[in-house]
Amino acid sequence: MIDRREQLSFGLTGDGEKDGVLTPEQQELLNKIQSSAARSVINYLDQMSVGDPYPMVAMATGIGKGNIIHQVIFETIRNKPDSKILVIAGTKLVLVDQTQDALRGYQQDYVESEDVEVLPEQDIKDEEDSLQDEAGFLYTVGKYGTKSTVEVATIQTLQAEKNKAALKYEDYDLVIVDEVHNIGTQKRVDLINGFSKIVGFTATPYRHTGHLKAPDQYGFTIIESLPLPEAQNLRLLPPLCGIQIETKDLVEDIPMTRSGKIDFKKLEKILKDSPDLRPYIANRITQMISGEGKHYKTVVAVNFVWEAQELAQLLYNNGLKVGVAINQQAGELIHTREIPALDSIDRYKLPHSDPNAIQVLISPYVASEGFDAPFTEALVWASPTDSSLRYTQYTGRLARRAPGKAFGVVVDCLYQTSQYNWSYSFGMWMKGSVKTLDSGMLYLGPEQDIKGLGSLAAIQNFVKSSDRTPLDQLQKEGLLPVQESDFLVIQRELKEIFVGDWSKLRQVSSQVLQEIKDQDSSLVVHRISGDQTIIVVTDRKIFIELMQNKGTQLKTPSMVTLLAVRDTDFPITQNILRAFFSGGKEKILTAANITMQRINASYPELVAQRYARTTMISVVTNRDIFIEIMEQLGVKRKDVKPVEQVQNTDFVISTPKLMIFKGSYRKIMPLATAVAEYLNAQEPGIVASRKIHGQVVKVVTDRQRFIDEMLKRGAKLGKIPRPLPNHQNKLTH
Repeated sequence: MIDRREQLSFGLTGDGEKDGVLTPEQQELLNKIQSSAARSVINYLDQMSVGDPYPMVAMATGIGKGNIIHQVIFETIRNKPDSKILVIAGTKLVLVDQTQDALRGYQQDYVESEDVEVLPEQDIKDEEDSLQDEAGFLYTVGKYGTKSTVEVATIQTLQAEKNKAALKYEDYDLVIVDEVHNIGTQKRVDLINGFSKIVGFTATPYRHTGHLKAPDQYGFTIIESLPLPEAQNLRLLPPLCGIQIETKDLVEDIPMTRSGKIDFKKLEKILKDSPDLRPYIANRITQMISGEGKHYKTVVAVNFVWEAQELAQLLYNNGLKVGVAINQQAGELIHTREIPALDSIDRYKLPHSDPNAIQVLISPYVASEGFDAPFTEALVWASPTDSSLRYTQYTGRLARRAPGKAFGVVVDCLYQTSQYNWSYSFGMWMKGSVKTLDSGMLYLGPEQDIKGLGSLAAIQNFVKSSDRTPLDQLQKEGLLPVQESDFLVIQRELKEIFVGDWSKLRQVSSQVLQEIKDQDSSLVVHRISGDQTIIVVTDRKIFIELMQNKGTQLKTPSMVTLLAVRDTDFPITQNILRAFFSGGKEKILTAANITMQRINASYPELVAQRYARTTMISVVTNRDIFIEIMEQLGVKRKDVKPVEQVQNTDFVISTPKLMIFKGSYRKIMPLATAVAEYLNAQEPGIVASRKIHGQVVKVVTDRQRFIDEMLKRGAKLGKIPRPLPNHQNKLTH
């Protein structure tokens, strides 16, 4: 392995004597932030009870997550010298090695075990991320002192161990989950819930995909937070600049799915059919990061291995030293001496003076989370992404201090000029914090740094080589949240408003949507709902009228102009108030009335009418504000366990799920209700409440048992259900 030489100055955008180096005062502040975070974790773990969410530290990349982890480990072992600690190092093998290096660096008496256990496993992919395909291994990496041990593993390894019934939850005194947002799938939540004490670390606590997006949904609560703009204002992280390369004439529109996400299968074909695109991008990049005595260390983000390979060859032909960072299996196929793919990350970390060093690292995914290269001064988005998490993770590689580094530059290749809302750019990434310099370059950082930044020769070179798109144009259209007048063309909205099965509603709604596009395309736009982008028709009445014209009936005419209750709403009903807050009925209702009066006086725009199934109710559209005022009035939240998401082993007792049985709904539903009551009488708790798409539903937690009991009572299957995994009760804390 190539020596990873540390304490070397790579930065070329500033003065190596002063730029990128923390002052003693800044270092002292950073030390206090790290120590405070570690202490908060230890205190929380000491006081947490069964059912409490696990603690999470959510801090910008570059704040020193490794040091916080070290302090937590050290304190755990000080309190219990024979502690056994597990570190889950994300999803990639490179992070296992990197974590091991960090442990050695922080603790001098950390000794790597001579008995290293390597367990190869099957290639377990994250079902929600088509760009990940890295298998995992388990390392028993070392000891502190003579009694304590620390193990480092990928998530995939633990899943393989659990599948073999070899994972012993009770063995571990503490589990540290690095890049904890990777836990945000039900399969992985079930995997870790057997551990008693867990702490998570990430720079991106909110996920882009799946049903479990927010930390509370996958079992965590943020106890310490320092986002990037705040860290920059404390002068702990460098400022960032954003520029654009306009490519609208070189590629077709970015293809989208009906849910408003990039269709990567179609995108790949479009990119392959755009032969002029990669040469154009390569030539523009070369002008920006090379020349005038400057050779900025640069990471290039793409979506596909073939893209990385082609861009690497083009940049190499332009005289740049370049490598590709991909998974081991693909790397073995394309690795060459001139364009490395196996040792590219190590060679990227070498200084320019080293003959083995490379300047540019191109990666479809490997160089995002956990990749440690603070000297990187340019990040190029050569392919689009619609994931704020992925954009933040990559940019985190750039937003770190290093000697000689005055700033970092993000270069967005704007394929989708007329459709910015469909993929991320620097302008929309930190909306509200990004500013525009006089030069037209975008800027994220402290106000006091702006004045001197524009005069730097390096900045002038980047500006000269870029295209400039106004910030308001970058932030147009789809960044607006869902409006009251919008009709959300999604399954839940259609089924709440119209009569009919989903397959028919989907077909008719597609026809109506196309008609509206043909007549007035401005009525069909993308909006932000939570952290998803969805398709809406901006005039609800027009959409509903056209659906009716095609013979689709309304469920409840009075609900037509209203939106359904959203996850961010707090519904003002007696049942929900009493279920959510502790205390007597009169106390809760009195406090709720006072709270509504205050919100109406100060935030009238937050009070709205929604429909819940067929009932119109009042809601406060910001749950946190309503809860905060209620607590100020002395009404406490109930200490109840959050409702879990629907699991694979559940049978949801609802119309579409019951249609696996032959017969009408009016015949099947009473039978299903009777079966559920019978099973719950035999085994109390087998009927439970779960969440799906933000709605609470009743389920039988043993799917196969429910189906078997239905068949015993005369029901017949119309559609044969898939084979089910063995039911395994969820372990509690």
